[in-house]
Amino acid sequence: MRMPPEIDECGGVYPPREDSLLLLESVEIKPGEMVLDIGTGTGIIAIAAALSGADVYATDISERALECADKNAKKNGVEIEFIRADMTGGIRGKFDVITFNPPYLPASDVEYGDISTALESGEGGSSHIKRLISRYPELLKNGGKAYFVASSVTKSDFLDIGHKVKKIGERSLFFEKLYVFMLTHQKDL
Repeated sequence: MRMPPEIDECGGVYPPREDSLLLLESVEIKPGEMVLDIGTGTGIIAIAAALSGADVYATDISERALECADKNAKKNGVEIEFIRADMTGGIRGKFDVITFNPPYLPASDVEYGDISTALESGEGGSSHIKRLISRYPELLKNGGKAYFVASSVTKSDFLDIGHKVKKIGERSLFFEKLYVFMLTHQKDL
């Protein structure tokens, strides 16, 4: 997908950074697909999907993030259904694509301020990823794909829970490597 032309950062909302841009570069969206963007933040991924011609639903637990994403969607001339939810809580229906730039840092004593919930994901940093993986069969259409970000500092225990996950993107930073993984839903026939 291409970068949306106008994304404003908002105080207390995780701004687009290297992880967001890597996810943006790695995800494939076709016109008419149903897309769910989990933890939308500023809306960068959801807006890019809508600009690609997809029907987009986006969740975030933060009301501030949803207001920011809605403002950015309007600025880019796209319509997105924004839903306040803890990841996929209350979401019904099947999607062609799910995107998720989750919190992926292990819990620590470091204070990140307003954006702590957008960064840390329990001991090991993989609890949000494992929550998505546990729900993907009920959220993805057959052949649908879920894309998510992880880091070299994220415990890779999500790779061992019985689902086929493929690394499709990678970017080295000075202190870590970022990865985009893809999970494809193939229903047993």
